Amino acid sequence: MFFRPYPCIVVASNGRSGSTLTYDTLRKARNRRFWWKKQDYIFDARLQDAPLVPGTITKTHDFPDALRGRRNVRVVFCFGSTRDSALSVYSALERFGPKWIEDHFFHLAAKGTFDDLFRHDVLRQAEQVQRWATFEDVPVLCLRYEAIWRRQQEIADFTGLKFDPPQRRKRTPKEIPEEILQAASAVYDPIDEILAELPDIFPASRGMEETVAKLPT
Repeated sequence: MFFRPYPCIVVASNGRSGSTLTYDTLRKARNRRFWWKKQDYIFDARLQDAPLVPGTITKTHDFPDALRGRRNVRVVFCFGSTRDSALSVYSALERFGPKWIEDHFFHLAAKGTFDDLFRHDVLRQAEQVQRWATFEDVPVLCLRYEAIWRRQQEIADFTGLKFDPPQRRKRTPKEIPEEILQAASAVYDPIDEILAELPDIFPASRGMEETVAKLPT
């Protein structure tokens, strides 16, 4: 028998859609399984420069193109409401400060600044979903945020790791001015209406092109 290295698991997302929870759950399971070689937190801002070592788990907000030609890699792509994500970023300025905002915009290869958050899809969330949902060069499992707690066995089957996330907690309501809420809806509701057409969990494939091609990117 030949030993086949355990794949590198990449947890990607459009941001603020459950990727940290998914990553933490998988990393804990990985560390229990490979207890003699525990892994600390890994984040790869740019997959082109990432080692993607077999047997490790990493997190990213990058696009999938750099995975072409890579071997022994599997991806869990988490997606969710782009409106909720943008509002979460808005509130993060007060909670985490301008450096967090600067880093987040870099991680998502934003086309603009924080001031553009409710002018257009500055964080390219629609483009993230469009490209990951149709990427076939490596296995990609696309997972809606709300399905994280309902589709645990499918995630475990795909990753080869037990997937037992902590109990879902209701997200804390944030006090956001009405004009900001209206601006967020104007930009992101049309995107979310198209995302609602996607299954809760599905393997990325060209078969999703008809739906995601409608996304404004």
